[in-house]
Amino acid sequence: MPIYVHFVKLTQEGAAKIREIPPAYERFRKFVDSLGAKPVCIVATFGEYDFVNIMEYPDQAAALKAAGFATADGFVRVQTVPACSIEDFFKVMGELPQ
Repeated sequence: MPIYVHFVKLTQEGAAKIREIPPAYERFRKFVDSLGAKPVCIVATFGEYDFVNIMEYPDQAAALKAAGFATADGFVRVQTVPACSIEDFFKVMGELPQ
């Protein structure tokens, strides 16, 4: 399945209601499960982003729906980028002409 990375940042409203994040996260997890997505790694971070989600989605539309769902409550902003496994990266780069 294609891999996408969500860089998640709390909004001012989200930071003010940080205790409400766990139930919002559970709603997100149930929604992405319904899309056929699989979490690879989800972490809280310190710095520019508050959370980083690495997810496998069946297609681009599912990744877009997940990002839209996550932002709909106004708690977070999400930047989503496509990614690939390091093994796939090495394979493709190995096919470059000399």
